[in-house]
Amino acid sequence: MKKTAPFLLLIILFAAAGWYSLTKQPDEVHDVSLPGLPTPVPVEEKQPEVQQQEVVEILEPLIIPDPLPVLNDSDPELTAALAEIMGAGPLAEYLVKSEAISRIVATIDSLTYRQVPSQINPVKPPEDTFITVSEGESVIMAAENFARYDAYVALLQNLDNEALIALYHRYSPLFQQAWEENGGEGSFDDRLLDVIDHLLETPEVPGPVYLTKPEAVYLFVEPELEAMTAGQKILLRMGALNAALVKQKIRELKEKL
Repeated sequence: MKKTAPFLLLIILFAAAGWYSLTKQPDEVHDVSLPGLPTPVPVEEKQPEVQQQEVVEILEPLIIPDPLPVLNDSDPELTAALAEIMGAGPLAEYLVKSEAISRIVATIDSLTYRQVPSQINPVKPPEDTFITVSEGESVIMAAENFARYDAYVALLQNLDNEALIALYHRYSPLFQQAWEENGGEGSFDDRLLDVIDHLLETPEVPGPVYLTKPEAVYLFVEPELEAMTAGQKILLRMGALNAALVKQKIRELKEKL
């Protein structure tokens, strides 16, 4: 109920009381004349004026957000907004600035498939070489390899959740447009939540991870691990501790979404 409602109710009650006093019939008066006295001249009774009360509702100022840029011209504004959240230095070090929104949308969608094409990835990959160790004839993913992702995870942890969600809501129409132009159907919000749930389902692998290299790239020896999606394999490659920190962060973001 609006704050003016109690005042309006009071005005209605006062108006009803005034109307009742104006329409109520007066009690009958008998004319009694006394001899020798002049007949009294009736005096017209002046009715009290009913003052109308004016109700003024104070409206909060309407805040109109700045218009969104066109999707193809959104990189300068988006990167400037990201720089305020994560800093200009880390932004230049880790993010590919061209077609950022379209890259983010395409990459998020690809996380539940077999691989993320490198040409669409909005984040620059680690510069260090993938590290393995030999154990007899077996090849194992080295624990030292996990450190390649430490800086990424630390940056992610330090990002302000409220600021990230506000930025996402600000550019949500452009994310939706990029999603549809990428062939997506329905809401990109729903797709984003589905991907987050999928990543949170990534199992923990406590033991050593064995690899094989039949061709140019390493594959997981265990069929269950090799059958994982691209997003789940990324979490596996960064190690259990880093993966747990990433899961915690996206779980917090999901609650705010």
